[in-house]
Amino acid sequence: MSTTIRVPTETRDRLNELARRRGLAAGEIVAELVHQADDRALLDAAEQSWTRIAGDAAALSAYRAETQELSTFRAPLPEY
Repeated sequence: MSTTIRVPTETRDRLNELARRRGLAAGEIVAELVHQADDRALLDAAEQSWTRIAGDAAALSAYRAETQELSTFRAPLPEY
């Protein structure tokens, strides 16, 4: 399924040029860019969480205790 989106002419032209250079359809470039933006947002959120934990002594202590506990966990890995 596909749809139409309205973008400024300059954006359309830049998108088409990028698609041409990569040898892909413009829709594939849009999908790739959206995927990259989602990944970047997820990494940014993770970084913010790490920063928050690092700045909170109680949270950092709890995290370290939990990871220490997990390091002693021994179970066979699932086979796929």
